[in-house]
Amino acid sequence: MATKTRAQLYERAHGCCEICGIWGANNAHHRRNRSQGRLDTLSNLMLLCGSGTTGCHGWVTEHPEESITEGWTIPRGDRRVPADVKVSRFDRVLGARRLVLLDDDGGIEEAA
Repeated sequence: MATKTRAQLYERAHGCCEICGIWGANNAHHRRNRSQGRLDTLSNLMLLCGSGTTGCHGWVTEHPEESITEGWTIPRGDRRVPADVKVSRFDRVLGARRLVLLDDDGGIEEAA
């Protein structure tokens, strides 16, 4: 992943896990798996705590059905681009998750 993309991901998340909100998240999660075409775009990436086996990143890996429902994972065969897939993301102001759309410039838009 490009250094610029990683920096933009950290900036969008303010260094916090985009699922639980804990500060110090450091793992880039691909919503559409690398094996499905490795998209290192901001709409396809989320900053998560833990690794593939711990924290929120581990939870996403261990709970694929719930992760698809929340938009944290885009299943094989779903032809939509990540920017068009709603995702449940922690909002620091609300102190809770809300449904949003992520764009490739690091923006966040309220999902209808």
